[in-house]
Amino acid sequence: MQPSDLRALIKPYFSDLSEKELHRLLAICEFKSYDTKSIILKAGNRSKNAFLVLEGSVRGFVTDENGEEKNILLRSKGIFVGDADALFSDAPQKLTIMSIDSTKVLMFSINSFEALAFQYEGIQRLYMSSLKEAILRLTYRVNSMITMNSEQRYLDLLEMNPDFLKGAYDKYVANYLGITAVSFSRIKKKLNKKLS
Repeated sequence: MQPSDLRALIKPYFSDLSEKELHRLLAICEFKSYDTKSIILKAGNRSKNAFLVLEGSVRGFVTDENGEEKNILLRSKGIFVGDADALFSDAPQKLTIMSIDSTKVLMFSINSFEALAFQYEGIQRLYMSSLKEAILRLTYRVNSMITMNSEQRYLDLLEMNPDFLKGAYDKYVANYLGITAVSFSRIKKKLNKKLS
């Protein structure tokens, strides 16, 4: 990808940064493109890398003792993604983060990002807003799993991010909602009948 094309792709996500701040941020980032179902960050690594999804969708999952994948996060464009255990402690990454469809990301080291945040006010605001957004998403996820039934969680997810659900496999969404694929199929059929 040409530098001018990359700048055009990322500019909407960094519109509050000055040209100097944008230049400094891009200097610590690497543009990466992934095919469908490609591993972006693997469980067990200690790289302390995170990324911004520019295009496409990703899922983060753990694998239980039976080899079954459990989706912890589903994210689409415009969202910063990383494994908090690896980013903010000395623990290795617990999640494997994989592309769901063709995905483009801007990868960076959290340590380099934090260092820039201490030097540049615009990057500091970006860093703080990404942390706040992550906390809000986590809080929402916990609250929705406790206070909503599976149908309500699906409707809420559909309202929050309809574009994401167009590209995600039903089995990933069902797993993320904490239900079986069969139950998810029943919910979708029921809702489609209501809408017709």
